[in-house]
Amino acid sequence: MVKKLKKNAFVPDIAKFPLDYPFGDKLSESIAEYAVRTGKNAGTLRWQADTGRLPIIQRQPGAKREVNLYAIYLNTRYKAERYVEMMN
Repeated sequence: MVKKLKKNAFVPDIAKFPLDYPFGDKLSESIAEYAVRTGKNAGTLRWQADTGRLPIIQRQPGAKREVNLYAIYLNTRYKAERYVEMMN
C-alpha cells in the first residue's frame, strides 16, 4: 500500500544536505529517470514502489510518483553505519 505524503511533511533544505550526499541538489526524480540512471526496468521499479520496497514521493492521490533519493541516501547511510559498528 502506498502511503500519502502529509502536507506538512519534512522537506530538507538543499543547502543543508550532508557533504557526502551523492545526488547533488536533487531530492527526487521520476521513476523513468531513475530506471535509466540505474539500468533497471521501469515496470520493476513501479512494482517496487507499489509494494513499498522503493521509497517514493507522491504529492496527492493520482499525482505523478517520484523516487525519494533522500530516503535512499538515509537508508544506505544507516545500514553502512550499522555494518561498521558490527565489524568493530
